[in-house]
Amino acid sequence: MYEKKALQANFLKERSEFSVNYPVKYTHSLSQTGFPVKEPISMYSKNLQASIPGLALIVMLLVFATSQGQPPAQGANKFLGNITTNGRVRSDFLNYWNQITGENEHKWQSVERSRDVMNWGGGDAIARFADQNGIPWKFHTLVWGSQYPQWITGLSQAEQLAEITEWFDATKARYPDVQMIDVVNEAHPNHAPAPFKNALGGDGATGFDWIIKSFHMARERWPNAILLYNDYNNCEYNDEVNWTVRLINAMKQANAPIDAIGCQAHDAFKLATSTVKNNIDKLAATGLPIFITEYDIGEGNDATQQRIMQEQFTMFWNHPKIVGITYWGYMMDSTWRANTGLKWGNGTERPALTWLMDYVKNNPNPPNDFPDFLQGGNSNFRLIVSTKGQGIVTTTPEESSYPEGTPVTLTATPSEGWVFHSWTGEANGNHNPLQIILNKTTEITANFATSDGKEDLIANGTFGSGSDSWSFNNWSGDGAGSVVNGEYRLTVTSVATNYYDIQVVQAGILLEQGKTYRLVYDAYASSNRILNVNVGMPVDPWTSFLTRVDGQAEVNLTTSKQTFSFDFTMENPTYEDSRVEFSVGLHTPAVYIDNVSLFEVQPTAALMSVQKAKAEKVNLRTRGSLLFIDFNSANNSAASLSIYDLNGSVVRTGIAKFESGTQRCTFNMTGLPNGCYVVKIHNNTTVQKAGFVLTERY
Repeated sequence: MYEKKALQANFLKERSEFSVNYPVKYTHSLSQTGFPVKEPISMYSKNLQASIPGLALIVMLLVFATSQGQPPAQGANKFLGNITTNGRVRSDFLNYWNQITGENEHKWQSVERSRDVMNWGGGDAIARFADQNGIPWKFHTLVWGSQYPQWITGLSQAEQLAEITEWFDATKARYPDVQMIDVVNEAHPNHAPAPFKNALGGDGATGFDWIIKSFHMARERWPNAILLYNDYNNCEYNDEVNWTVRLINAMKQANAPIDAIGCQAHDAFKLATSTVKNNIDKLAATGLPIFITEYDIGEGNDATQQRIMQEQFTMFWNHPKIVGITYWGYMMDSTWRANTGLKWGNGTERPALTWLMDYVKNNPNPPNDFPDFLQGGNSNFRLIVSTKGQGIVTTTPEESSYPEGTPVTLTATPSEGWVFHSWTGEANGNHNPLQIILNKTTEITANFATSDGKEDLIANGTFGSGSDSWSFNNWSGDGAGSVVNGEYRLTVTSVATNYYDIQVVQAGILLEQGKTYRLVYDAYASSNRILNVNVGMPVDPWTSFLTRVDGQAEVNLTTSKQTFSFDFTMENPTYEDSRVEFSVGLHTPAVYIDNVSLFEVQPTAALMSVQKAKAEKVNLRTRGSLLFIDFNSANNSAASLSIYDLNGSVVRTGIAKFESGTQRCTFNMTGLPNGCYVVKIHNNTTVQKAGFVLTERY
């Protein structure tokens, strides 16, 4: 993490008040909790500044009490962790978190500020707390070019290597069973590479020799620990992302024992979630699991912090390559960066924390390609099966993970009107059923095509792989999106300015000019409401491709699941990054979407241009603040209405009712400013428009 000068100063001040110093030479015994306790050899006793009872006092100061609560992530297949607060473990820690990292306590400078005088007090408290409460903890960090003991810079390279080795040995003796270790931290050339790296071999032939040696030294001492490379900006910005990929690939080529990548993610909140996800995908392509190690959201506005938390944490939690998330501090005014805290000193939770706890509690089984990773096991493997097109896949036997060498049979069954086409991913061909032997975590996709052989252009349309290939956007208002029971759920807690300000989308779709396509999906809502659907550009000018449509792109949802579809002809030039959008911003009832497919069809005579649709007569009349809109339409089918201001923003929506031989919709115009407005009526394949002026009489 970035150098935390202010907190470091506070921490060192506390150390000077409560420190217990031990010489580096020692013998070992075991404490009652199972952690080794150093017993100084008598010849070094002159260096002691406190006795073992003094250490117990410090532990009592550092660990106030064990909380009676249970962390919401307890029992989940990923952890949700946090750090110490001003050098202490708060008594409410277990109400929220089930993994712990020391903010400063295990850094070399904190432990050995004076040469050969070791202070393990704060570090021991963390290890003991984790052990007593059955939660994992991470050692942060062994090698870092910041917060290292300054005396090492004045030594020769040979002496530096001896001291580094002694530091590794002392840490191994103190914490032989630590689960996770940040072996090297922030080694990017523009971050904080260790100034003593040449003692470890320097850049060398690989460009990363000193990092590789550090990991070999760590593996020699911790054969079962998870060894991480940790850095900042490596899931945010291209330079650091690409450098990290080069580092990991070089380490793998050199057979370096690296187990996982740590992404601090301090700047993630400043970026679009889709950008962060794409960068994590690049790191995950190395084959290593990802830890989000120091996430925080520096935002003083509660609503904004909550919105970012909902959007980004949902992505982190549901990313199959991420095995755990640690938030970096949770008490306001006690974190290294302003406004990242989630709770006030008086006990009041900020909305982001309340949402986070509820979300994790209700989503205990997010996608995780490394389900046994945190237990140190690697003999069980996950089979990840997704579908493209309409159909299902059954596995025999059906398990969440499989021992190495397990034979598994996959059977693909297409839905009505579809046929099985092929297997892709880490299996190929069109044999059905398919038999495989699980020797690693394996990803396989079953591809279904329409009966006339057209492939589905939507990836993960059944949400069988969670939210993979889909992105949630929230530009105004408050909403959230997540996969619940195999359906994508969109919730709106505060309505947005525009319907498209809260949406779930899938981009990267190739649509060719002149071809006709059909979009099919299932949807329903927690209560009756409108769902807006669009296919268009994901960037400015946000052009919609729905200019020739057969069917409705704006539909009325009920509480019963229905199948909707419409056909459209791509009149725009061929576009390879087309986007399907489901937008819900203007109404609060939750929307559930499933079985989304987009495929090519033969055009029908029913396709017509929206812009050229014949407009029937529309009558507008008023009474007080009420506006009555009457109109006739072909077959008097259901119609939805939207009123727009001249900025293009929707200010009112409604559903027409059939009364006395005509369609009618009534709007209350109270609160709208005077000016010009346009009402747009969607009725099956026609779109009718009428303009009106709002005056004082409303």
